[in-house]
Amino acid sequence: MNTLKTLVSRRAGAAAAVAAIAVGGLAVGAGTASAKSVLDIGVSSHNVALGHYVHVSASGSTDAFGPTPIQLCIDERVGAGAWKQIACSSKDGLGLNVRAQHRGEIQFRSQLVGVFSAHHRVVDRTSATDAVRVR
Repeated sequence: MNTLKTLVSRRAGAAAAVAAIAVGGLAVGAGTASAKSVLDIGVSSHNVALGHYVHVSASGSTDAFGPTPIQLCIDERVGAGAWKQIACSSKDGLGLNVRAQHRGEIQFRSQLVGVFSAHHRVVDRTSATDAVRVR
Protein backbone atom coordinates (compact mmCIF):
# COMPACT_ATOMS: atom_id res chain seq x y z
CA MET A 1 0.00 0.00 0.00
CA ASN A 2 2.90 2.27 0.74
CA THR A 3 4.21 1.86 -2.82
CA LEU A 4 0.84 2.88 -4.22
CA LYS A 5 0.94 6.12 -2.21
CA THR A 6 4.47 6.81 -3.41
CA LEU A 7 3.52 6.17 -7.05
CA VAL A 8 0.44 8.43 -6.86
CA SER A 9 2.45 11.11 -5.08
CA ARG A 10 5.18 11.04 -7.75
CA ARG A 11 2.68 11.21 -10.61
CA ALA A 12 0.81 14.09 -8.96
CA GLY A 13 4.10 15.93 -8.48
CA ALA A 14 5.09 15.35 -12.10
CA ALA A 15 1.68 16.51 -13.31
CA ALA A 16 1.96 19.65 -11.20
CA ALA A 17 5.42 20.36 -12.62
CA VAL A 18 4.19 19.94 -16.20
CA ALA A 19 1.21 22.22 -15.49
CA ALA A 20 3.48 24.88 -13.97
CA ILE A 21 5.78 24.82 -17.00
CA ALA A 22 2.83 25.08 -19.39
CA VAL A 23 1.30 28.02 -17.50
CA GLY A 24 4.69 29.74 -17.34
CA GLY A 25 5.15 29.32 -21.08
CA LEU A 26 1.73 30.79 -21.76
CA ALA A 27 2.43 33.76 -19.52
CA VAL A 28 5.67 34.54 -21.35
CA GLY A 29 4.01 34.39 -24.77
CA ALA A 30 0.90 36.29 -23.73
CA GLY A 31 2.40 39.78 -23.76
CA THR A 32 0.16 42.60 -24.87
CA ALA A 33 0.61 43.81 -28.41
CA SER A 34 -0.01 47.48 -27.77
CA ALA A 35 1.02 50.41 -29.88
CA LYS A 36 3.31 53.12 -28.61
CA SER A 37 1.52 56.44 -28.20
CA VAL A 38 2.44 59.67 -26.46
CA LEU A 39 0.20 62.71 -26.13
CA ASP A 40 0.41 65.97 -24.21
CA ILE A 41 -1.31 69.36 -24.03
CA GLY A 42 -0.38 72.58 -22.27
CA VAL A 43 -1.50 76.19 -21.94
CA SER A 44 0.58 79.33 -21.45
CA SER A 45 -1.50 80.57 -18.51
CA HIS A 46 -4.22 79.15 -16.31
CA ASN A 47 -5.77 82.60 -15.71
CA VAL A 48 -6.47 85.19 -18.42
CA ALA A 49 -8.58 88.31 -18.75
CA LEU A 50 -11.60 88.35 -21.02
CA GLY A 51 -10.56 89.15 -24.60
CA HIS A 52 -6.93 88.15 -24.13
CA TYR A 53 -5.22 85.20 -25.78
CA VAL A 54 -3.92 81.97 -24.32
CA HIS A 55 -1.35 79.90 -26.18
CA VAL A 56 -2.30 76.22 -26.40
CA SER A 57 0.28 73.66 -27.50
CA ALA A 58 -0.01 69.93 -28.07
CA SER A 59 2.41 67.21 -29.03
CA GLY A 60 1.94 63.55 -29.75
CA SER A 61 2.66 60.55 -31.90
CA THR A 62 1.50 56.97 -32.27
CA ASP A 63 2.28 53.86 -34.28
CA ALA A 64 -1.18 52.36 -33.69
CA PHE A 65 -2.34 52.68 -37.28
CA GLY A 66 0.83 51.74 -39.14
CA PRO A 67 1.12 53.62 -42.46
CA THR A 68 -2.27 55.33 -42.05
CA PRO A 69 -1.95 59.13 -41.78
CA ILE A 70 -2.30 60.49 -38.24
CA GLN A 71 -3.55 63.92 -37.19
CA LEU A 72 -2.92 65.72 -33.92
CA CYS A 73 -5.99 67.76 -32.99
CA ILE A 74 -6.84 70.30 -30.26
CA ASP A 75 -10.38 70.46 -28.88
CA GLU A 76 -11.97 73.22 -26.80
CA ARG A 77 -14.90 73.20 -24.38
CA VAL A 78 -16.40 76.33 -22.83
CA GLY A 79 -18.00 75.71 -19.43
CA ALA A 80 -20.01 72.49 -19.48
CA GLY A 81 -20.65 72.69 -23.24
CA ALA A 82 -19.75 70.21 -25.92
CA TRP A 83 -16.21 69.61 -27.16
CA LYS A 84 -15.38 71.46 -30.40
CA GLN A 85 -12.37 70.66 -32.56
CA ILE A 86 -10.48 73.89 -33.21
CA ALA A 87 -7.32 72.78 -35.05
CA CYS A 88 -5.60 69.72 -36.52
CA SER A 89 -2.16 69.07 -37.93
CA SER A 90 -0.40 66.15 -39.56
CA LYS A 91 2.79 67.04 -37.65
CA ASP A 92 3.89 65.84 -34.21
CA GLY A 93 3.31 69.28 -32.66
CA LEU A 94 0.66 71.95 -32.85
CA GLY A 95 0.40 75.38 -31.25
CA LEU A 96 -2.20 78.11 -31.54
CA ASN A 97 -3.43 81.24 -29.82
CA VAL A 98 -7.02 81.11 -28.63
CA ARG A 99 -8.93 84.25 -27.66
CA ALA A 100 -10.85 84.00 -24.38
CA GLN A 101 -14.31 85.16 -25.45
CA HIS A 102 -16.42 84.01 -22.48
CA ARG A 103 -15.98 84.34 -18.74
CA GLY A 104 -15.63 81.14 -16.76
CA GLU A 105 -13.60 78.08 -17.64
CA ILE A 106 -12.22 76.95 -21.00
CA GLN A 107 -10.89 73.41 -21.23
CA PHE A 108 -8.51 72.08 -23.85
CA ARG A 109 -7.58 68.53 -24.79
CA SER A 110 -5.63 66.93 -27.61
CA GLN A 111 -6.40 63.82 -29.63
CA LEU A 112 -4.49 61.56 -31.98
CA VAL A 113 -6.74 60.62 -34.90
CA GLY A 114 -6.14 58.04 -37.64
CA VAL A 115 -7.44 59.31 -41.00
CA PHE A 116 -8.56 56.35 -43.11
CA SER A 117 -10.61 58.47 -45.55
CA ALA A 118 -12.38 61.82 -45.63
CA HIS A 119 -15.33 60.34 -43.74
CA HIS A 120 -13.60 57.66 -41.66
CA ARG A 121 -11.53 59.00 -38.77
CA VAL A 122 -10.67 56.94 -35.67
CA VAL A 123 -9.51 58.42 -32.37
CA ASP A 124 -6.47 56.58 -31.01
CA ARG A 125 -5.91 58.49 -27.78
CA THR A 126 -7.26 61.52 -25.92
CA SER A 127 -5.15 63.55 -23.51
CA ALA A 128 -6.13 64.80 -20.10
CA THR A 129 -7.64 68.29 -20.06
CA ASP A 130 -5.91 71.56 -19.24
CA ALA A 131 -8.18 74.35 -18.02
CA VAL A 132 -7.98 78.13 -18.22
CA ARG A 133 -10.00 80.45 -15.95
CA VAL A 134 -11.26 83.55 -17.80
CA ARG A 135 -11.99 86.56 -15.57
